[in-house]
Amino acid sequence: MAAANFSSPGRNRASPSVTASSDHSNPSPLPCGDIEYGGLNDGDSEHSEYDKFHERLEQTRQSIISSAAGDFLDGMGDDCSVLDTDRQSKQQQQDLTEKETKAVRKLKILVFGSLFLSMIAVVLTAYFLTSKAEQDNFELQFHDDAYKLLGNMGQNVERIFEASDAFVANIASFAAHTNQTWPFVTIPDFAVRAEKVRRMCGAVYVNTYHVVQDDQRAEWEAYTAEMGPQATKDAIAAIASFDGMDWPISTSYIEWNVIHSYEENPIEDPDGNGVSYPGPYLPMWQTQPTLSETDSPYNWDLMSLPPVAGQERSAMEIMIQDKRPTITAPYLLANPADPERYEVDMSEANWLHSYLPNVETVEEVMQPISDFAYPIYHNAHERIQFNMDDKNHQAHEPGIDSEDPVVAALFSVTVYWKDMIKDILPEGSNGILVVFESDCVQEFTYEVNGPNVVYLGAGTFHDAKYDHMTQGSLVSDLRFYATQASMYTGLPLEETYCPLYVSVHASAKMEAAYTSNTPWIFALVTACVFLLTVVAFMVYNYVVEKRQNIIHKSAVTSNAIVSSLFPEAIKQQLMETQAMNPLSDHTIPKNKLNSFLNDGTKNDNTFEDERGSTHDVATRNANQIAELFPDTTIMFADIAGFTAWASTREPSHVFTLLETLYGSFDKSAKRMGIFKVETIGDSYVAVCGLPEPHKNHAVRMARFASSCLDDMNILTKRLEVSLGPGTADLALRVGLHSGPTIAGVLRGEKARFQLFGDTVNTASRMESSSKPNRIQASQKTAELIVEARRGHWLTARKDLVNAKGKGLLQTFWLNPKVLKSSGSVVSSVEDLETEHSTDSDNHNEESEEKSTVGRPSSAPQEISKEKLQRLIDWNVELFEDLLKPIVQKSMERLGSSMDKDPSFVETVIIPDGSSVRDQAVATVRMPEFEPASVMEDFELDTEVVSQLRMYITTVANLYRSSNPFHNFEHASHVIMSTIKLLQRVATRDVKKKDVSNEKEYYDFTFGISTDPLTKFAIVFSALIHDVDHAGVSNGQLLKEDDPIAVIYEGLSPMEQHSFTLAFELLMEDSYTKLREALYSSQEEFDRFRQLCINCVIATDVFDKELKTFREDRWKRAFAADSSPLSEEEAWHCKATITIEYIIQASDVAHTMQHWHVYQRWNQRLFQEMYAAYKAGRADKDPSLGWYEGELWFFDNYVIPLAEKLRQCEVFGVDCDQLLDFATQNRMEWDKKGTEIVQKWTKEEEGRGWQVG
Repeated sequence: MAAANFSSPGRNRASPSVTASSDHSNPSPLPCGDIEYGGLNDGDSEHSEYDKFHERLEQTRQSIISSAAGDFLDGMGDDCSVLDTDRQSKQQQQDLTEKETKAVRKLKILVFGSLFLSMIAVVLTAYFLTSKAEQDNFELQFHDDAYKLLGNMGQNVERIFEASDAFVANIASFAAHTNQTWPFVTIPDFAVRAEKVRRMCGAVYVNTYHVVQDDQRAEWEAYTAEMGPQATKDAIAAIASFDGMDWPISTSYIEWNVIHSYEENPIEDPDGNGVSYPGPYLPMWQTQPTLSETDSPYNWDLMSLPPVAGQERSAMEIMIQDKRPTITAPYLLANPADPERYEVDMSEANWLHSYLPNVETVEEVMQPISDFAYPIYHNAHERIQFNMDDKNHQAHEPGIDSEDPVVAALFSVTVYWKDMIKDILPEGSNGILVVFESDCVQEFTYEVNGPNVVYLGAGTFHDAKYDHMTQGSLVSDLRFYATQASMYTGLPLEETYCPLYVSVHASAKMEAAYTSNTPWIFALVTACVFLLTVVAFMVYNYVVEKRQNIIHKSAVTSNAIVSSLFPEAIKQQLMETQAMNPLSDHTIPKNKLNSFLNDGTKNDNTFEDERGSTHDVATRNANQIAELFPDTTIMFADIAGFTAWASTREPSHVFTLLETLYGSFDKSAKRMGIFKVETIGDSYVAVCGLPEPHKNHAVRMARFASSCLDDMNILTKRLEVSLGPGTADLALRVGLHSGPTIAGVLRGEKARFQLFGDTVNTASRMESSSKPNRIQASQKTAELIVEARRGHWLTARKDLVNAKGKGLLQTFWLNPKVLKSSGSVVSSVEDLETEHSTDSDNHNEESEEKSTVGRPSSAPQEISKEKLQRLIDWNVELFEDLLKPIVQKSMERLGSSMDKDPSFVETVIIPDGSSVRDQAVATVRMPEFEPASVMEDFELDTEVVSQLRMYITTVANLYRSSNPFHNFEHASHVIMSTIKLLQRVATRDVKKKDVSNEKEYYDFTFGISTDPLTKFAIVFSALIHDVDHAGVSNGQLLKEDDPIAVIYEGLSPMEQHSFTLAFELLMEDSYTKLREALYSSQEEFDRFRQLCINCVIATDVFDKELKTFREDRWKRAFAADSSPLSEEEAWHCKATITIEYIIQASDVAHTMQHWHVYQRWNQRLFQEMYAAYKAGRADKDPSLGWYEGELWFFDNYVIPLAEKLRQCEVFGVDCDQLLDFATQNRMEWDKKGTEIVQKWTKEEEGRGWQVG
């Protein structure tokens, strides 16, 4: 139902109500002159009146429309022809546009088609050209490798015969000069001479076979019986003293002085008479090396071997008859297809396998081998001729004089064919097949992979696909491939006996090395380039068309609007004026600010003064980016204790903390609509209410501040594991204030967004007067929070805040605990102040303030389980990092399996009556220099880590948590200080000497920088140095006749007790894996234990005897010109002194750190000593001499120690920092110490100590 009221113009009465029925749910009545109508009710008469009203209304409407239309038509009557002309013009323009559009469309299709065809052509061309280049490169490389193989094989063959020719000439000459006649010739030093030939030729062995006629057999066998044993012994003796002999020297053999065949065996038939067939014979005589241990080393008849298949004569018969050097048919082919021959070859391979060096399997021996035999003539020394034609490298025929020579012996060199083709090609030339073929033996194949050769077996394994590339030659013709001129001047080779043909083939494996996906990649890249070009063109065309259509439509619409409003002449003038004087961009300030923050636009001008200097200024015409925001809330937050904490950390740790905290704050700010302004040091500034205004800006900022407080408490506890003890004690101090703020951009070289005004200053005062882990809000902010019905979040502060420039202010604490909880609604700030005045609330506030995180209570508190666990986790992670380099170093020395000496058991030798203190030495020997190398992503064994965690946990619980000072937290603080000093040693921040390499760095830092075991021992000593400390001094233990003091005779009893307790714990079976990771030899164990003893005993700084000993040692080691120690002894002594100074400085590190750190630990020590006094374990009240004692301690120990650390010259600038802190703390204590001691004493007295 809808109701409408109508009133007639000029009448002062309310019109009756008109109610529309369901048939007229949305009436649109119009006031029409003086039309009168009455109220409409149900009934026929009333419906009649309603119809009459609508009739009159419709008549009036039609009358108005007709009048307007008549006037319009009258005015347009004369322009009909103009309209027709316009219509025609528009139709022509439309036709022209369609024609041009069709032409452009055809041109686009033509361009796209051309690009597509060009793409196909270029892609195919790129593919085929790249493929062709790869194929050409493959074939070129193959021909090059094949030529190298054949050429080097040719040189190897010629080298063998060159060496043989020279050796034969030497033998013949020696025989002639010693009046020996063939076959009765023996060369005394044959083994040494032959060994040189064997190495030169790469042969397996070399030997001689003498030709013995039938009538010479008896004399020969008698000759061998007389000469054989001694000649063999002489050969063995001579070769035994030959330098570099790689063969096993056989010293046992069987003498058998009869000519026998290869099938006969002296063991099976020792009384045999040898061969029974007629001569001539070719018994083996002198060999190198001597191979027979189960047979005779001579008198094997080479003539007993049958001819190879397809040959009527054996190779030996051909050499004797044709008198030419000959290459025998290959044998040891390992051809299973010929079982009989395979069995013979296997027998000889087994025989060779027992002698060949560096050969593990028989299969390595069972590979093709040939004998290169060279004939020795009677009177060969008289027949020597040079048969060389320098022009064509061919020997003349017959190569001897006209008298027919007689072959007296054969010199044989046995060579594996694989040795002829190995070590020729470089790495990367893989997959080349070398095939040897002959009519008299089975062909066989090798695969050459760079310098290595693999025997594929009997048969041919090449692919016919690559036959067009094959290169080959007869072995006798290989000299034509040789890359060097032939130096062979001996007899021509025998070419008719079992000619061997060698061919080189390519393979798919080799082709794969030169074939890649490059052609496809080139083709794909080319296609992608073209496709991207087409797509870019299409996108560009689409964007241009779209923009043109938009501009066209806008222009048409604008032109139509302007044309309908103004005559054509006026329209043109407006257009020209707009083009000459564009309208100014009146942007509201907030939009200008947001725009600037997004794109950083600046409007600067400059002026030049009378001196010619240029200055930047903001001109009147420049749009200043600044504005007043009336409703904002600003937060200042500062980390309490940060300065003191940062003074004990590495710079990387400081930035890790700030980045983690502020990164978390930034995420919360973005999520909650808070604008982060800036960070200054450890201060965080944020604002709510600008640049976008927020109605509940104070509430939002309160929630954000609470979120920051929660993040701070959570993250600092997590970070304590990695950043060390004391991190969780840091707290956030927050201040809030609301009010108007000026925000803008200060333009210059580095433009910045800044806040200005009294609100900013007051917010800063709220932060500085706040307390750690508390949020302090000003009265203005509190009023806004109360107005938002969140008054239960607030608690009025008991004391007024004296803010600089503001006087005394009433402020309020924002309670994060109730920020999200429900509570009573507070209607005004006055209600909060009223609540504040009650005693109970005052008491609650005081209690809350005393428990505030970040303000350590004056009363000693035991370490909580949560904090103890964080300290343990931090120590475990730290010791893991220290242990990893030790394990890595052991792995480098012992191998990845770390196979240690199974007999190694830690042995501690202690003289009778000697204590731990007595075992402290003046000098600990440092290890020799070893270059450091670190493995990436190295992890310790899980069992080692588990035992390390168990050990540290046990040690932590051995500390007495009731001690305010000598507890596990203090031990962790000492460890942290130790690590910092070691890190200073481990950097090259040196003041008086520059080092250029690791060795000089090692020498300069006394080996501490590079030895991981030393570092571990120092930090380990810091961990255990106060284990089970009694909370009283050594002197007090001695007065009390404490069992510990009695055991150690009053000499450093607590130090000795701590070491013994911790080290005996380490030696338990539960920590076997940890000890194995820590050291692997007795020497390392002794050094580790000695370092720990020296370090722990060094923490007893009040023992006069030790003090005198240390001073004398310092003078001996660091004497400028008259040191009684040698340079090496002084170096090791300085290393020991430096190590002890590290632990001593770390033990009292709080005195050389920030004033607040010093105060914290100094108070804890005072509490511990006062507790001992109240318990009757001290004769004197510590408060009576504490002030003077601290000054004495600074003057006589701390400052001298810091100065000596600087004199060690290995700690860099950190020593200056330690000395500066020590001096400043001494000055502060001198001024404030008395007052501080009085305050501490009052606090301790207030705790109600009772003696006993």
